[in-house]
Amino acid sequence: MAEANNRTILAAQLETKKALENIFVAQTQRLPVFSVTALGFRPLARLGLTLEKASLGTYPVVGPIPGTATTLKNSVGPAGIFFTNVAEPLTQHYKIGLGIQLARADASATNEQVRSARQSVANEVRKLYYGILESESGKKSLQANVEFLRRLDHDTGQDVLQRVALKSDALRVEAQLAQAEYDVLRVEDPLQTQKQQLNRLLGRDVNAVFEVDPLSAANFDLPDLKEACAKALDSRPEVRLAKLELQKAGLARRIANADRIHDVSLTATALSTVNLGGALPSNLSGVGLQMNWDVLDWGRKRKQIDERRQSEEQASLQLKDVEAQVIIDVSHRYRQLIEARKELEVAATLQSAAREVLRVTSNQFEQQQVLVSDVLKAQSGLAESDHRFTRSLLHLASSEADFAKAIGEDQ
Repeated sequence: MAEANNRTILAAQLETKKALENIFVAQTQRLPVFSVTALGFRPLARLGLTLEKASLGTYPVVGPIPGTATTLKNSVGPAGIFFTNVAEPLTQHYKIGLGIQLARADASATNEQVRSARQSVANEVRKLYYGILESESGKKSLQANVEFLRRLDHDTGQDVLQRVALKSDALRVEAQLAQAEYDVLRVEDPLQTQKQQLNRLLGRDVNAVFEVDPLSAANFDLPDLKEACAKALDSRPEVRLAKLELQKAGLARRIANADRIHDVSLTATALSTVNLGGALPSNLSGVGLQMNWDVLDWGRKRKQIDERRQSEEQASLQLKDVEAQVIIDVSHRYRQLIEARKELEVAATLQSAAREVLRVTSNQFEQQQVLVSDVLKAQSGLAESDHRFTRSLLHLASSEADFAKAIGEDQ
């Protein structure tokens, strides 16, 4: 449910869609560029074209054309110039291809960010779910203790009336009962807060009512530590992102180096004029090559290449550091998982021992061989051991979830 509705995951998925759109935009750079420029104006003075005598030639019988110097002038009125150009890049394709690779690397990076968000949210959901189970286990343990103390309070009250128990014993039981009832009330707020936080992660109303099912320990096969580290280095989103950043830095350096290539394009151009005089041609068109060349860049491009090269070195150092952090994290989670398994074994042993102690103490109390305080102590010990066993079980499940996240498994 969280993978489908969590807002963090949905926002990361939108970033992926934006990155895919950027790939399409980068690919369109390979296509011809169509541009139209329109200029409408009114000349402030007449535009004149002077033809010198015989500038158009001298012919037999006719003589020189024109016979005298002649100035052709346009009328002072609204005029216009329309310039149309179609350019197909030629030498720019290498740089455009690098830009497309960079856009694809960005898209891959956003995919890893989505994957990282899913793993983080899944881990948070699991740990919150286990926390709710732990809180409810503690609440049930306290409620069971309250029920036991209520029965014991009733029995002790009867014993006091029959003068087989002391008043101090009854007051001690009442105090224990009041404390247990307060403890039950105190765990309610954190429990409800955990449920609201889980609802938020699931992307639904924070006050939605739900119940959790009892959990048993998962059967998790613990791999070899070296194998786990190798798997983490191959699949952890942080490592993949660092590798993609290194790839992007290399592409950025190559793009900066490609800026030294002159831009050459195949162009088709058309020029039209309106009301600029009949002597001037109103339509011109042609096909040719267009080259843009920054003759002097004052060392800018060389410095940009050096800066990109330094960024690439930084990305390489960052990758090595991330890999070291991942190995440390996997090793730490591995040791925590081993400790959690051992903790569960200890808790199970203590639970069995506490249950046996309560059974023996209860039998002794019925035979008036022990005091009521001994029964209270034994009952409290069993409740604590039961809760510790559940807490250890859930701690093991949380440790397994943390280890799975550490090695990069999609949970």
